Amino acid sequence: MEILNNIWMALSTPNEELVNVIMMLATFIENYLIMTLFSTFLNIQSTKKQKLIYSISIPLIGIVAMYILPHLFFILFNYIIMIIFSHYIFKISLLKSSVSIMTSSLVFALIGTLISNPLLTLMNITSVGIDTVPIYRLLYLFLMYTLVFAIIMIIKNYNIRINFVDDIDKKTKRSIIGSFILSITTFILQSVIIFYYIDILPIIITFLSFVILLAYFCLSLYSLTRVMKLTLTTRKLESAEEYNNTLHILHDNVRGFKHDFDNIVTTIGGYIRTNDMEGLKSYYIQLEDDCQRVNNLYLLNPEIINNPRHL
Repeated sequence: MEILNNIWMALSTPNEELVNVIMMLATFIENYLIMTLFSTFLNIQSTKKQKLIYSISIPLIGIVAMYILPHLFFILFNYIIMIIFSHYIFKISLLKSSVSIMTSSLVFALIGTLISNPLLTLMNITSVGIDTVPIYRLLYLFLMYTLVFAIIMIIKNYNIRINFVDDIDKKTKRSIIGSFILSITTFILQSVIIFYYIDILPIIITFLSFVILLAYFCLSLYSLTRVMKLTLTTRKLESAEEYNNTLHILHDNVRGFKHDFDNIVTTIGGYIRTNDMEGLKSYYIQLEDDCQRVNNLYLLNPEIINNPRHL
């Protein structure tokens, strides 16, 4: 009983060292949830090894950076590291990596904004309490991670996906990159507001901030989805145009073959009607030579040139 009492006292009284330990352990959970969220939402295929490397490397770097960099620069540094590591570990483009990280981070920002002020009001505590009292910090993290996990389950169950197109045109890519630079700025400012001013912000302001972030999130996803659909539609039109050109070429070839075949049949018929067997034999030998030359063109087949072993 005394042990349980000591544990409760340690959790319910200000203890910044214990809170720091909790935050270190929580970074592994949070990073795993971020990875699961963006890999599910953007349909990124990965192996267990890739997931393990990402889940361990990012938190370790973040823990070191947390003690070296100021809070504002630490957030920016953490985003950059996550984007770079996502790019190299999961073998995806930098643009797709940026979209993945910023989308997942925005979900966490929205949930943090949603639960922080109401939690302070209901528990009748200050932000200092959440930052220094382990039990309050654990409650805050538990609520946030539970909501994120629920969102992941919703995405999986309803098969909500964004089919990301990597090779989009440069103008569109610049537009998306600019949007995500704005997103990073928004996240940093929102984090600063929550970190420094959460105690003095009324719930209505927090709620409005949440609504604005949610609207921005939905609008960004809608715009990104429209861009992806437009890019896919453009690709389909280009493929249809190429297919149509191929049909024209085939049609011209068939017409040419029909013309040559009609000439061959007419010539053979002429030799038969005049009973000119010597002429027919000579013409047949000429046709054989022409067929042999055509058969030799088979060696120009790209499959044979690229795979000479099939010869």
